[in-house]
Amino acid sequence: MDRHASSAELKAKAKGQMLGKYGTLVPAFLVVEAIMVTINFLATFSLDTRAMTGLTIQFVIECLLQLLAGIFIAGQTYMYLNVSCGGNIKISDVFYGFTNHPDKAILIQLLQLLLCLVFFIPLFICLGVFAFTDSSLSVMLLLISITFCIGLVGSTIISLQYSQSYFVMLDFPDFTAVQCLRYSREIMKGNKARRFYLGVSFIPLYLLGLLTCCIGLLFVTPYANTTFSNFYLELMSYRNRHNL
Repeated sequence: MDRHASSAELKAKAKGQMLGKYGTLVPAFLVVEAIMVTINFLATFSLDTRAMTGLTIQFVIECLLQLLAGIFIAGQTYMYLNVSCGGNIKISDVFYGFTNHPDKAILIQLLQLLLCLVFFIPLFICLGVFAFTDSSLSVMLLLISITFCIGLVGSTIISLQYSQSYFVMLDFPDFTAVQCLRYSREIMKGNKARRFYLGVSFIPLYLLGLLTCCIGLLFVTPYANTTFSNFYLELMSYRNRHNL
């Protein structure tokens, strides 16, 4: 019977593919994290986040860093696709996005960010009302909790729906950013729950990684990303079989 690969099967496949490649995957992960943390520190260390101006500037900086992260995500996706396909990888692969359609990578990240922010508009409104009025504390806390949950659920759905966009961008280089998002949404129909479960299944490993002073994350994150890459390849293979 033709079926999708289970989470356990995808993970087992990823483990085999990563053998002998940790020496590249771990430093590559560290390079990206070091760059992002350094830029964030240099851009925000002098901000007074106790004032509204400082908070606003910090929010803008965080958004800009998210756009920069989009370029790195494209490079990391390229690297993990190579791992899943048995190709050779090198640390410099994480910079692949800077020389191959960085504008497209940024636009994909921007559109996803905007779509996620839409679901948090009710929360922002509640926070604004709470800051500038004398509303009941208990009522406002209830409204903030509800609107936060709405934002969290909505942004999670958006993230799942467009989780394959960077894979699509690399697989179909002629696609525009919008076409990549649309195709991701199309292939994720009926598969969002599977992708959600796959992501959640790594939470215990991430928690263990945190307990080891984050050292374990150096191995858990590449493992998770390789598994997600296999999820995309299996998704496309299943789709192609059923479109014949």
